[in-house]
Amino acid sequence: MKKDLTEFTRLFTEYIAFKSISTDVAFTSQMDATVQWLSTLLKDNGFKVTILKGPKTNPVVVAEYHVADNLKTKLIYGHYDVQPAAKEDGWKTEPFELTEANGKLVARGVVDNKGQNFIHIFTAIKLIKEKRLGCNLKFMIEGNEETSNPDMTDLVSHNAELLKSDQIIISDGEILGATPTIEESLRGGGNLTLKFTSAKNDLHSGLFGSGVPSATKELIALLSKMLLPDGTVTIPGFYDAVDKIKPEQIERNLALLKIDDPITTAGVKATIGKYDFHTMVGIWPAVEVSGFNAGYTGEGYKNIIPASAFAKINFRLVASQKPEDFVEMFRKYVADNTPKYIDYNIQLDKLSYPVKVNVTEPEILKIMAWQEKVYGVKPVIKNVGGGIPVVADFKNVLGIDAFLISLGNNDCNMHGVEENFTIDLIEKGLELSELMLS
Repeated sequence: MKKDLTEFTRLFTEYIAFKSISTDVAFTSQMDATVQWLSTLLKDNGFKVTILKGPKTNPVVVAEYHVADNLKTKLIYGHYDVQPAAKEDGWKTEPFELTEANGKLVARGVVDNKGQNFIHIFTAIKLIKEKRLGCNLKFMIEGNEETSNPDMTDLVSHNAELLKSDQIIISDGEILGATPTIEESLRGGGNLTLKFTSAKNDLHSGLFGSGVPSATKELIALLSKMLLPDGTVTIPGFYDAVDKIKPEQIERNLALLKIDDPITTAGVKATIGKYDFHTMVGIWPAVEVSGFNAGYTGEGYKNIIPASAFAKINFRLVASQKPEDFVEMFRKYVADNTPKYIDYNIQLDKLSYPVKVNVTEPEILKIMAWQEKVYGVKPVIKNVGGGIPVVADFKNVLGIDAFLISLGNNDCNMHGVEENFTIDLIEKGLELSELMLS
């Protein structure tokens, strides 16, 4: 395994070095370079590579390796795009230079998602060289997961035959401490921007203060009425479609707290909500204000009443809810609760659908047995608060549930500074991948 890790790290250093940031068009050339690197690596090791292109998004790399007609075909999905990162954000080293510190590899994308998909790519290449690949294999590595790829549904639909498979594997999350996980569900949802306008331009706070409405104060008032500090969402009908929480789900999620302490992991002083942490983030919906902008925020002070303010809102929905229903509820709530002297606008981003996977399938149970062998402890079932939009596309178009087999450490700090992947878990990931593919 030591030899494998050395070669893995050598190649992985090259993969990490690409600044494949999908949220900024300035990095388009880096996206293209990443696609070229992946394509060359896969072609050089016997894969047939097809590049899919949507009208709005970066290329998708699809690679196929056929072993025998009598073997099942497995499709592994991942993404090569990453969140923005710069040393001035607080990184100790350059974020696109793979470094080792305290038993971890540190870099942007090291877990989300280059590290996890590369574990499977590296393993597949090794097994091909050793003539031990035990399945027909396809990879689908996209470049817009971080931007909720607006082309993905059409790409999957138009290329259903190319992507046809018997099993889909996705590794794009975290285990709990040292305990492996099987993910049962993902929340869906989306993002929207709500903008309030109270005047044609900013006004002098001395000449107009307390005499005219403020877009800032009105937007804050609406949000504080809609979203309570304990996480409750007051939009009428928001919880109507949510499945009743079962006692056995509560019991299972309470047991997860003995494995993983979210207070320590998140660096917060408390958790909130009517249920335990894992129930709240896994099988209960949420609406969060992810950004707020109003008025003057530069050096010193500008004594004004801001004419406009906007909030960016992220919503997470569980399997029994429909994103389009939430949007209509939200629109009605804003219309009913916004004063007539405020103009407002709602801008909607792409919606994604929640999914729930049957975790009692024989193939899942086989993977769980392999997890126990590799990690030395029985895996747990986990409901995940985040989402991977393509999972719903695979289900709706290909008719297949994706197996969600996370490999990353839960203190990896994905999307944050010093994103990291514990080397011990990389080794375990390589071992697990080999069992699944050999």
